[in-house]
Amino acid sequence: MADPFTRLARRVAMALGLGRQSSDTDEAANTPTLQVTLPGGEVRSDVPLLQHYGFHSRPVPGSDVLTVFMAGDRTRGVAVATGDQRGRITDLKPGEVCVYHPRTGSKILLAENGDIEIVPASGVLKVTAELQVDGPIKATGDIVAGEVSLQNHLTSEVQSGQGTSGKPVSG
Repeated sequence: MADPFTRLARRVAMALGLGRQSSDTDEAANTPTLQVTLPGGEVRSDVPLLQHYGFHSRPVPGSDVLTVFMAGDRTRGVAVATGDQRGRITDLKPGEVCVYHPRTGSKILLAENGDIEIVPASGVLKVTAELQVDGPIKATGDIVAGEVSLQNHLTSEVQSGQGTSGKPVSG
């Protein structure tokens, strides 16, 4: 039988495990779970995935997973961090923060100079709320409201001279 210090050292050594996610995340439970393959072929299933409050992601098989095992008990693991080296951003400057989608390249960048850059891979940014802007809006392309173009719209009831025209009409 091992002495108490040897047992304690073993429990400490077994408290952390860096492995790979080996199946899709199960989102059905209150807390998502995943399957982790650890070094030596050790497989742990139904490992709860804890994430930061207000943030949620669904890691994919092949992602790195840091698992904490309570008191070194390998049957009581909790995944506390995930990452995927296959699609990570590699051009951040010191101090920059980025939320990104590894497969598509979409990103929200908080730049070192204070700018916020939103880059959707599809080229479409959707806002499903009233948009209030306090400051000028600059556009390099046309702005269309309904079917009325800001650059190419027609107007109704046009009067010559100092008169006014009616409302814009779709072109």
